[in-house]
Amino acid sequence: MRDLFATLPDDAPPPLPPGYLDSVLTRGRRSDRRRRAGVALAWVLVVLLAATLVIPGTQLLSRPATPSDRPSLPDRFAGYSVLTGTVSKAPAGRAIALYGYGNGELFNMFQSLVVGADGDTYRRVDALEGRGKPTALLAPDGTGVLLGDDRGATGDLLLVDLTTGRERSIPIGDPVGVRLLAWSPDGRYVAYSAAPVTRTDEFGTVKFVEPQVARAGTLRLLELSTGRSTTVAAITPAWTAAFAPDSRRLAVQVDQKAHLIDLDGREFGSVDIPAGRELAADVGWSPDGGVLATVPWLGNGPKDVAGGTGHGVFLWKAGAVEFVPVADAGPVPATVPDVVQVLGWRSAGAVIVATVDADGFVSLAEVQVATGTRQVLTRFDTGRNCELGWETCHVFDLHLATGLLLSDLTVRNAGRARRGPWPAPLTITVCVAVLGSGFLLWRRFRPGSAKP
Repeated sequence: MRDLFATLPDDAPPPLPPGYLDSVLTRGRRSDRRRRAGVALAWVLVVLLAATLVIPGTQLLSRPATPSDRPSLPDRFAGYSVLTGTVSKAPAGRAIALYGYGNGELFNMFQSLVVGADGDTYRRVDALEGRGKPTALLAPDGTGVLLGDDRGATGDLLLVDLTTGRERSIPIGDPVGVRLLAWSPDGRYVAYSAAPVTRTDEFGTVKFVEPQVARAGTLRLLELSTGRSTTVAAITPAWTAAFAPDSRRLAVQVDQKAHLIDLDGREFGSVDIPAGRELAADVGWSPDGGVLATVPWLGNGPKDVAGGTGHGVFLWKAGAVEFVPVADAGPVPATVPDVVQVLGWRSAGAVIVATVDADGFVSLAEVQVATGTRQVLTRFDTGRNCELGWETCHVFDLHLATGLLLSDLTVRNAGRARRGPWPAPLTITVCVAVLGSGFLLWRRFRPGSAKP
């Protein structure tokens, strides 16, 4: 090796250009500054993404709305969104409406939603989704949702408090199939029908419980404060029901007759229901107690093999509302045409109904039964924003807080929908994506990562 170096020429290396060393040092410092700026920019982007995505997704300070003196209905319902939070994670307060929303053509993306009576709050009722979206009732004052279970026989009903998110299990004895019928105006009683379930579905995908109970169920009256259920054996099969405005009487349809009973199950009268028609579910008894509202069967009524109850069926089929007197006194209101569902009463002379136009858009209107004049109150957004934008949205299982309709209900200008904290899986996914992006940017711009 020494001999090899000895052969090298002794000539001095050529001189460096003037200012070369200073130029190299300056470039080195500039490259280091750029790398440091890149790292800082990467973390700034991470912080901004967290502020704009993760923080709205968690909404740790979300609180239920304070009840106002005048509950309100939005003049339009917001569209479908997978970003809607749940009642159990962030209760939004009392609700004006409970409904199913979505489509299932490509993916099963249905939601069970409540909409605030005191603001533009939307929440998914996750307890309903956990029980297979069974029949449910919205409390007259909008503070609770009661549900059964469509996956099979159940030994309890579940009461969800919309103001706290808490759930209360109400035992009903040996497991039976359940169909909820009506909630009393004072909020104290619920009428439901119960029957043994002769089929089982281990996967919980077939909605067979409610139709079976509709054809063979026996009436039960539940007192919510005590959790005690009273069976009215003579009322079988209990098809549909509605409480009187005093909450002490109940009309229950069996075949084509509405049996009028008290809370002890004693019958004090009956009303004939026209052929092919049924008592409007939950809301059929007028506020003055004078008439019962009836609607056409959705299918073939109580004798329908498939049940014909309408639970889980999209709002689409319009018919006429006809009124029958409870007693032979006073005038009977005229027929109200083009109604998909009766939702409640504003007064003894005004009813709120759901309608559907030729394009399938659902609206809620107030109808003056004496004159037939109607005023549209609100509309649903049923545009093509379901199934990731591939399908039109549909509305089903619609209920209004009937007690709030009789108060000083107003229609508010709908603002931006406040959907609460994102569902946990979505929040976790976004957090992982943000942190992963930040790590990759750090790896790219960290000092010493530049290629030689």
